[in-house]
Amino acid sequence: MSEQGLKVRLAKLGRKTATALVTGGVVAIAGVAVWHGSGILADRAAAVERPVATAPLAVSVAQINLEDSYKVERRYTGQIEAPQSANLSFEQGGTVAQILVDEGDVVKKGQVLAKLDARLLAADLERLKASKRALLAQLELASLVDQRQAQLKKKGFASNQVADQARLSMSELSARLAEADAGILAAQIRLEKAQIQAPFDGIINTRLVDPGNTIGGGQAVLSLIESDKPVFRVGVAPKLANRLSIGDGMAVTIGDTSYQTQIVGILPQIDSATRTRIVRARFKEQSRLAFGQTGEAQFVQQMSAKGAWLPLTAIEDGVRGLWTIKTVDGEDQPKVGIEAVELIYADSPRAFVRGTFADGTQYIDQGVHRVVAGQSVRIQTPAEAN
Repeated sequence: MSEQGLKVRLAKLGRKTATALVTGGVVAIAGVAVWHGSGILADRAAAVERPVATAPLAVSVAQINLEDSYKVERRYTGQIEAPQSANLSFEQGGTVAQILVDEGDVVKKGQVLAKLDARLLAADLERLKASKRALLAQLELASLVDQRQAQLKKKGFASNQVADQARLSMSELSARLAEADAGILAAQIRLEKAQIQAPFDGIINTRLVDPGNTIGGGQAVLSLIESDKPVFRVGVAPKLANRLSIGDGMAVTIGDTSYQTQIVGILPQIDSATRTRIVRARFKEQSRLAFGQTGEAQFVQQMSAKGAWLPLTAIEDGVRGLWTIKTVDGEDQPKVGIEAVELIYADSPRAFVRGTFADGTQYIDQGVHRVVAGQSVRIQTPAEAN
């Protein structure tokens, strides 16, 4: 190797050695700095107070009580109607002379409500009475003649034919007199029917004609409804109607007031529109309820099923459409568990459910969203609950 080549190699070797020495010095300085910084951080961490452990969350719990059945309340809407109602009219036509009542008037059975102009009927009745008086006079004369002819016949001064004529004449007059009595009775009935009488105690609902109107026989004049102990009419499910009987009690709510009624009728056919059977119940006491007012009839059914009543606040959605409740197990360190439930019947604010829980299990009845399965909790005291 030439002298010039040797110098070049020595120059390159010197540069590499210098670079290595500089790099080693930088690494050494960095290591010292890291060691010193970690010591400072450790001292600062030691100076900070450790956090206090959070106390277990207090939860409200209740106990599950299993039952063999539950009650279901059914409600059906119905309306109040009058026990009786009638459209009153005259059997025969004529001119209305008087309307003695007005809408809303309370009337008694047998009270006269309206009258026709009955002067022709009264005149006909007087004619028949006069005819009767004439027949009575003729009958009296025929009786006297019959008596005289009978006496003359005994003495031989009268024939049998004359005596028979006198006797049969009296019989004819007696028959005509009976006919006159029947005519008088018919005229009296027609005169009575020239007025409308209340068939039962009630209230005038509608007045349809006024005095002076000429009407035909059977045309409605007044509408009368019975006001004593109204009837509640309601359609119920056929299966429920089959379990009801005449005389059973039925609770009815009108507005905010509950009334007790007694079933007086169950119609045998099913309504084609509503597919229900009509039940009629009479209120047990007089009330000032308006006819046509709607209300609800309540029926309670006992259903057989094993389960428990739980508040809806204790039930939450689970996975895949299931429902769950959260239970509390353990006395010293209670922890949250999860049980699956199935809703059988919901009646706000509670539901009858069955599930994987056992009788007597403690469950969280409210605030279930605040805890998760496996979390340690403590049972809320009565003082905290208040």
